[in-house]
Amino acid sequence: MALFRLSACGAAVALSYMKCSSACTAIAVGKDASASGSPMIGHSEDSGSSANDVRLVRVPRQQWADGSKRPLYNWRPGYPRIVSTELHTPDYAPVDGEELDVPLTHIPQVKETWAYWDTDYGVQNEWGLSIGESTCTAKTVGWPSNLPYGHNNAGIEDLSKIALERCKTARCAAETMGTIAVDQGFYSADSGKPSAPAYDGSSECLLLADATPGEVWIFNLMTGKHNASAIWAAERVPDNHVAISANSFTIRKMNLTDSNNFLFSPDVTSLAEEMGWWSRDNEASPDLFDFFGAYGDTGVGYTTNILNFYSGRRMWRVFSLLSPDEGAKLDPNKGNLPHTQDPYPNSVPAPKHSITAQMLMDVYRDHYEGTPYDLTVGVAAGPFGNPNRGPTPFGVDGLWERAISMFRTTWSFVLEAKPERRSVTWFGWDAPHSTAYLPLFGAATEAAPESYHSRHGHMSKFSTKTAFWAFNMVSQIQDRFFRLITADVIHNAHRIEREAAQAIEMWEADVQITTTDESDSMVLLTQRSNAFLDKTIEDWWQYAFGLFAKYHHYGVTHNESAIGGMELVRYPEWWLQSPEVGFTSWDRQGPFHGVVLNETFLSTVAASLDAPRPAALQLQCKDLVWCLVAVVTAAVGHVVGLRRGKQHTARDVDNSYAVLA
Repeated sequence: MALFRLSACGAAVALSYMKCSSACTAIAVGKDASASGSPMIGHSEDSGSSANDVRLVRVPRQQWADGSKRPLYNWRPGYPRIVSTELHTPDYAPVDGEELDVPLTHIPQVKETWAYWDTDYGVQNEWGLSIGESTCTAKTVGWPSNLPYGHNNAGIEDLSKIALERCKTARCAAETMGTIAVDQGFYSADSGKPSAPAYDGSSECLLLADATPGEVWIFNLMTGKHNASAIWAAERVPDNHVAISANSFTIRKMNLTDSNNFLFSPDVTSLAEEMGWWSRDNEASPDLFDFFGAYGDTGVGYTTNILNFYSGRRMWRVFSLLSPDEGAKLDPNKGNLPHTQDPYPNSVPAPKHSITAQMLMDVYRDHYEGTPYDLTVGVAAGPFGNPNRGPTPFGVDGLWERAISMFRTTWSFVLEAKPERRSVTWFGWDAPHSTAYLPLFGAATEAAPESYHSRHGHMSKFSTKTAFWAFNMVSQIQDRFFRLITADVIHNAHRIEREAAQAIEMWEADVQITTTDESDSMVLLTQRSNAFLDKTIEDWWQYAFGLFAKYHHYGVTHNESAIGGMELVRYPEWWLQSPEVGFTSWDRQGPFHGVVLNETFLSTVAASLDAPRPAALQLQCKDLVWCLVAVVTAAVGHVVGLRRGKQHTARDVDNSYAVLA
């Protein structure tokens, strides 16, 4: 989804977005790289300051009369994301006097549509077609037709849902979405407005996988000429590869004569040639076209660095985690812009059948631990290693690394596109580092448990009837002693995920014995899955409340005994000794709250260090200024490093590491 800076929905001051459902990471694993032999898709819904409709909706398989029409809507992020009777989906029907949403337009409906799991975007259908999404940057913008300046009717919300309604394969999904987008016009909910167009969130990237024939495709989509129609491209990912979309296009050199591996809109090169964004003369062959090079946005000044590493660092990290040998060949400081020399590939090979669903879940829990970019270390992480970086004031320039796991994630999932209608949606509420991924079948015969799609699913109202809140509560508790509590949470999540994987094998073995009827088999599998979810959600609530009891009063409470019953959680020495913390620099005459190492103070210290020191300093700090000098002298290396870092950033901002909270 879109990029962030300074406030959770907004990117830099120059970047402001209408829809605060932003900065998603999508990952794909080809069937030969997958341990199960089936492709996988991952997605994280890294939402912003707007509330999300926290419901996982089951859209049923449906038959439609001749002449039926399919509405296209401008979907909302918050509850209810849509109110409609035309979709014939119970969870979207009006309740309590809700007003029906007015469609932007209608398109011809097909005779039969497939069942699928639905959030703000489509997730996985009954045939295993699976979709992950990431909002991207482009050189065009478009707006919905219900706005005075809008010419378009198809957002990625409806396009992804229609693909799941009508298709069994990834190739079909790409062609269906692309055809509708060109015909109806594509708009992004993150395009800003004409007076301040947000090119940094104006396009979409999807990763698509199917159960049969087991292919993975990358799909890139943007608005076309005159803020209307659409331009799109799709590329097949080799079966033994891993791919990622992290808020930028990744389709680069397309062979326009290779229809087995590339699909694209009519006249895909025309706008690029007309605008001077690309020239055939620069290609080694007349059959080649650089889609990202032609249409990707590069930002302006400060935002260039943001776009470069906000995307590029995650690409490097995912490749490094899932294919270490290939990841080691990549420079983590290269970044990812349209004109990056020798750019990152959009996919890399991985060892045969090496990547499990559990590995993909753990990638989504990553904060660059163990790398130079580790967000769990350093002063900003606090004494207990908190990688979460919240909003910062407007006008204060600076950058954080952008982790894969985000505190503002509303949900994430790992999709296994298995054949014979055995595909699995592993769904996790809230931040990946605070969730357990629980299984639902893509071909489920009924909705998920009530807590997954409850009408109480509001982010503005806490409710124990909504599964989201159980995991969100754990996430908020983690912030207290992040490193310590997160180890506890992930240990518990791994236990549940192992039990779930074992349970699926047992359920599938049981139904083979119980019945030979496929419909009956799926009814039984759905019942087993829902019962497992109900029990696990109930247990997770108790686990969340138990964390309050276990971690309180700066301690870990093990039992009621007087000795050993509570283990104190102590501040680390490095943090206490920091001058800015103030513990070791406290004096009865001050400072009482530490020393802020800002530019003014550093200049004073530098001048003072060159002056002769009075003999009194050898005995005690009676003079406040000299006391501060004594405190800071112990941190001269820190001061020099800070200055050099600032000088380097000012001198070469485009090479400094970036990325946002």
